[in-house]
Formats: sequence, C-alpha cells, structure tokens
Amino acid sequence: MLETCPRCSARLGPPLSTGRQVCSVCGWSCVVVERGTSSASTAQTKTGLVLLLAQLGRLIRRFFQYLILQVRLLWQGLGDRVRRQRQQPRQSLVERLANKLQRLETQIPTGDPRQEWLTPEEAFELLGGQLDNPYSKVSTLNGKRCIGLSAFRRLVNTAEYADFGFEYSSDRRLKNLPYLRRLPR
Repeated sequence: MLETCPRCSARLGPPLSTGRQVCSVCGWSCVVVERGTSSASTAQTKTGLVLLLAQLGRLIRRFFQYLILQVRLLWQGLGDRVRRQRQQPRQSLVERLANKLQRLETQIPTGDPRQEWLTPEEAFELLGGQLDNPYSKVSTLNGKRCIGLSAFRRLVNTAEYADFGFEYSSDRRLKNLPYLRRLPR
C-alpha cells in the first residue's frame, strides 16, 4: 500500500474493496497486493508505462493533426496562386515591355506649351528676353514692371510670377525641377 500518488504526490486513501488504490486528484490507480510481494511495484510501473504511452500517443496524434492542417493551408495557398495566374492572360516578355513602354509614352506631355514646366531661363526667353545680353529685360503683362534675368530668377512669390503670366511651383523648385508653367489666357 502506497501513501502518496507517484504521479501528483497527493495523499492516497486506503485501498478500495476491489483491492485497487485510486488517487482522487489525478485518477491514478494500482492494484494493492499483500505485503512482502513485489507485484505492487510491478503494477505501478506497468500503469505508469501505460499512461506514458497514452500521453505519447496523444502528442503524436496532435502533431499529425497540426502537420495535416499546415499542408492543407499550403495547398490552398498554392491553389489560389494558380487560379490568379490562370485569370491573368499570359504575356511574353516582349509584350510586357511593349505595354510598359506604351504606358510611359502616354505619360509624356503632349505639345501643349501651357502644360510644360519651364526653367526661369526658358520662361525669360519666352517673354522675349535674350540670355546672352546682360541688359535684356522683360516686362509684366500690364507693362508696369521691367526686370532682367538675374532679378527674374530671384522671384519666389506666386503673385510675382503670375504678373509675368506664369504659374510657380515651390515644391518643384525645392526638388531642382523646372518650376514655371504658362498660365491660361
């Protein structure tokens, strides 16, 4: 007869009328044999081995359930990818490059001069100024102000450029891109 449970160390009560000793906490049990024989320890070892094998079996079953779930998810993901590729028309490398070139060509501005961005020098020439002549000046649309190229470059106000008939973009100027564009008349 044992005093404590070998599995959970809880105190065991006296053996039942059937000769079994049962733990009320974890459910462990063994057959109690008379004193002097070693069948109790043998039964205890067999019961522990059976419990260990049962737990190992549950663990292996859980592992395979998890593995099967992962394989199903992987297979489903591959199926989705194949379906998406089937829905998209297959294009050769040349066709894809041609489509990309066509998209790029549509982004190139057309011949509308109002839509093209200009540098201050190009805008100065458009107003009738000469870049190689240091005395060349351009005037505002209303004719009230006349300035040279160096002063034209230093303008930073939207209203000042609007007086000359140009739209000003400070964002483009900060990025060192052409930043003037003709205003519609």
